[in-house]
Amino acid sequence: MIKNKLLKKKIIKLYDYTKLRNKILEVFQLMDYVKLLNNNISIPKITSDYRVRYNQFIPVKTSAVENFVFNKLMLDIREENVRRKLFSKITISLRKLNNLELEVFNLTYYKHKSEDEIMESISYGREKIREIKKSASIKFLIALSLDKDCYKL
Repeated sequence: MIKNKLLKKKIIKLYDYTKLRNKILEVFQLMDYVKLLNNNISIPKITSDYRVRYNQFIPVKTSAVENFVFNKLMLDIREENVRRKLFSKITISLRKLNNLELEVFNLTYYKHKSEDEIMESISYGREKIREIKKSASIKFLIALSLDKDCYKL
């Protein structure tokens, strides 16, 4: 049984998964960009036992990262403090996910596995995997305050 509950189906139905996925892919593109800028930088990772790890964690008390535009952030990301705040915020967002959501999120966005490959790793059917993936995506983007444009019309 799932430890921490998934979001209710009523909440999941409010969001357009394609928009959610695109926003998350933007976040990962930003992380890839930062990795290009500095190959030695530590980025938030999901470990093999599905824990979130980030070596340079700093507390995020302000909302400076919450309402960012990716183009502006691409310019600002060269500053160490901005980068640390962003990665700390991503780490906090990943920690909002339960173990099952984190596992599916990891397989989907970090490892780029297909639904069939995820189903082989996790013993749930396609519909449950999709529900877990949507719940994880929504929680992740809500924690980053990036869910506003992802509602169904």
